Amino acid sequence: MRRVVVVGAGIAGTGAALAATRAGAQATIVDGGTGASTLATGAIDAEPWETSGPAAPLPAGVCAVLDALASHRTPSGGARLVTTAGIVRPARGYDAALLDVAPVARGHVAVVGCARWDAAALARAWSGAGERSTGARASEPARSTRFTVVEAAILRLADERAMPDADFAARHDDEARLGWMAERLRDALSRTDARFDALVLPPALGVDRARADALSKLVGLPCGEAMALPGGPSGLRFEASRDRALARAAVHRVQSRATRVGRVAGGWCVEADGGDPIVADALVVATGGLVGGGLAYTPSDAMPSSVLPPYARPTFHATLDAPFMIGAHGRVLELPGSLYGVAPESIAWPFVPEGSTFERAGVLCEADGRVAEGLYVAGEIVADAPRTWLAALASGGRAGAAAAVAGVTASAGQSQQASPSPGAAPPSRP
Repeated sequence: MRRVVVVGAGIAGTGAALAATRAGAQATIVDGGTGASTLATGAIDAEPWETSGPAAPLPAGVCAVLDALASHRTPSGGARLVTTAGIVRPARGYDAALLDVAPVARGHVAVVGCARWDAAALARAWSGAGERSTGARASEPARSTRFTVVEAAILRLADERAMPDADFAARHDDEARLGWMAERLRDALSRTDARFDALVLPPALGVDRARADALSKLVGLPCGEAMALPGGPSGLRFEASRDRALARAAVHRVQSRATRVGRVAGGWCVEADGGDPIVADALVVATGGLVGGGLAYTPSDAMPSSVLPPYARPTFHATLDAPFMIGAHGRVLELPGSLYGVAPESIAWPFVPEGSTFERAGVLCEADGRVAEGLYVAGEIVADAPRTWLAALASGGRAGAAAAVAGVTASAGQSQQASPSPGAAPPSRP
């Protein structure tokens, strides 16, 4: 059986591992810990949402991974999500715990009033955004959703007034606690004469899995969360659904941080902290970009120095020791001519509003992520790729499927090799 190793367990790495197993390969994923996917807010986009067009059909490979995760919804016409910043924004899909207000575009939504947020201010902001939400397209009809505060005693303990969203959401993984919340919501709705089409809460609906559907059945009304800031419960729900999907697909997990990759006879080898090298026919690197930690911003003047930087060095580099070429705008990034490196205002927003190098820098590769024979990259470490959740997933799927095929080529005519034993020679540098 072909062997594919994936470095990185975010959405791109997950997509790559699942695609490789669907193609008949034996997949191993090296999980170095929390990355950008854990910071997910729950909205999933194929392109930046501020400039997105009409919702396009998703590729079959993306749909297959989403089905395996069983944690997100992708309505054919897209979704509209309310955020704790007071914005109503479009999205191609969303974490199943969130409330999609698109089906109630001209309806009435109850906003749960409690000490965890300023429900009155948010209701006013969302109602005002309904006429023309941020990111709306000129051809899109005006929305007139009304949001009204309904006070409900959903806080049970004193610490719940100010605890982090993820901790509060975790309490509602418990069926009894979710039932207790449903009773309070039904009581609050019974004390008003208004008719509501949906109900929105602060981030609260589970960490192990989304609890919106279960709460909706108990309350008798569509219920869901508002989209929170990065680092909330949506990222933890992704991790839980990812773990279940990888287990069902029999993907082997190695909990370690990869440090170096290189060629060995018949394939590639990954070295990781505190473990034996892992050999495979093909390798997919999905370590993330600047946010995820796969790429580092290291200008020359960041080096400790008493007078002058001792030498110029590239502005960006991969944190994994690998045979990569870092570039942007389709070409290799040049070594700065100054010891102090590149002036940040020449490569960053808002001084470079279109095509900021910070948003485009990454590994130069082919369309399927190929860097070299049997070596692929996916996700936000890819140069010039959209920095969105669905784009990362799609690139992971392409790279994983291609790596599984590359494994066939690399292993043709060769006997299967076992992973090196302790003390095996490290990979040679390409």
